[in-house]
Amino acid sequence: MHDLLQTSFLSPLKEDIVKASQFISNGPLVLAASADLEGLLALGFLEAALLDAGISYSRRFLQPMKHVPRDEQNLVPKYNGTKIVFIDSFGKTDDTNSENVLIVKPKEVEVQFPHSEQKKRGTVDVVIQSSALASMISPTGTKTTSFRPYVGAGQWLMEGLDTTIDPIHTLVRDFLRDEGTIKVVPLPEISQPNVDMIPGLSERRLKKLRTLWTDMNANQRSQALSEFCLPSLATEGISTARFEELIWKRMVLPNQEKDLASILHLLQSEWPETKDEALLFASRLLDSWLRTGHLFESTD
Repeated sequence: MHDLLQTSFLSPLKEDIVKASQFISNGPLVLAASADLEGLLALGFLEAALLDAGISYSRRFLQPMKHVPRDEQNLVPKYNGTKIVFIDSFGKTDDTNSENVLIVKPKEVEVQFPHSEQKKRGTVDVVIQSSALASMISPTGTKTTSFRPYVGAGQWLMEGLDTTIDPIHTLVRDFLRDEGTIKVVPLPEISQPNVDMIPGLSERRLKKLRTLWTDMNANQRSQALSEFCLPSLATEGISTARFEELIWKRMVLPNQEKDLASILHLLQSEWPETKDEALLFASRLLDSWLRTGHLFESTD
């Protein structure tokens, strides 16, 4: 695996990540996150690394962020004399001066694409940061390595792609593709895609296109897929940037029939609404992910 800290999207945060990895490595500690998919993803990377490294920790899922009042100030749990790592997926907390508390939250960086002099600003989500921490704590650990294909999952869930191209998503996707961790393929090459994410898409036409796909050359594929997309382009409910990713650049994980976007969409649709059910669901899902290396059990 390549070094995440050498990438353009994480090198600006290298000093903070190194310090955070030292804080975590000197356990024992409590890992805490809200019972949301974003929090679970970040927590999973940290737990995988701690298990690989044999570092003692305990987990605490807190109520989902949508159940937390907007004016709530005390999001970070308190444990006297115990080190705490709090995953703040939505950037709701202020930085703390406490030597016993580490807050991991989204951070803005300035990045530059290869072969381009133009710089763009983007927000690095907590999952990417947690994956970098995990790779420092346990570079070759079995669980840490098996989680690698999910590095871009949190960035996909962020709102950046709902308005314009998210430079961080593009960079992390291409990084994982170039190191061979994932494949990036067009929609017809996904065996079990979830089509609910694309309004107006015809599943019947998609099946027909998939049967013809292998016999088409590159130009024929491009034209056929463009024509297939036309009815969906006239519908509302999805940004152009996210639409293009779902049609042309699906992230495929090793040994799984569903692509990453489909897995995340299914989990979001199944996530319980009530606080108690969400806490139980998150705990069971994370236990399963750590046990199997697959985020969604039905993809085993």
